Amino acid sequence: MTLSNLSTNLASTVYNRLFLNRCYVCNIRNEGSLCLSCQSLLSVNRNHCQLCSRPTRVSMTLCGECQKKPPSFDRIIAPLRYEGLCRALIQKAKFENQLHLLRPLVAITAQHILNKGIILPNNWCVVPTSRQSLAERGYCQTSFICTQLSQSLSSTPIQRIQLQRTLDVSAQHTRSKQQRQTLSHRHFHIDQPVPEQILLIDDIVTTGSTAEACAKALRLAGAKRVTILALARTAE
Repeated sequence: MTLSNLSTNLASTVYNRLFLNRCYVCNIRNEGSLCLSCQSLLSVNRNHCQLCSRPTRVSMTLCGECQKKPPSFDRIIAPLRYEGLCRALIQKAKFENQLHLLRPLVAITAQHILNKGIILPNNWCVVPTSRQSLAERGYCQTSFICTQLSQSLSSTPIQRIQLQRTLDVSAQHTRSKQQRQTLSHRHFHIDQPVPEQILLIDDIVTTGSTAEACAKALRLAGAKRVTILALARTAE
């Protein structure tokens, strides 16, 4: 080992021990990015609709919304509920330029996939960030989530599918439930045929309108099965 390599390894070790081996929330020394005490503050999405993953009081096969109008996607996987600490971490990551706070949530999502033995498609696509949000933040949080997940889960090469926004609207978090539901597949476009099975990645699912619009756009481009993977799901 050269002196240069030794210096680099030593610097990496010191950096990891000083900055990475601490809980992102309470800052105590910890092997992972979230200590057990802080992990206990996250609400696990145990009871939910088996199709759209909407949180429910008791586990059910299909919620009322999915029974009335079956969605274009085949399933939503969302291991956490968008509340409490989970909500705080995602909001700080998106609106306060603290993207690293998504790492513990991505790690929990990856572990959920592994524990449940869920087999994901090898063709991955992210919900594209609006131009307004991209200009304000300077980054796309869904692309970050995708990259982190692929490092944790992928044993085979991932094929990235590029979904684009054709009609830009204001950021979803600024819109009412009624306004969000006006989003359609016409707001999204993909300029090439896509594989039959697609994994669509988002940070949170709220009304499900974005997931529905993207899934329909992917189906029109040739997808036969669209699975949504999000960090968290809201009750509404």
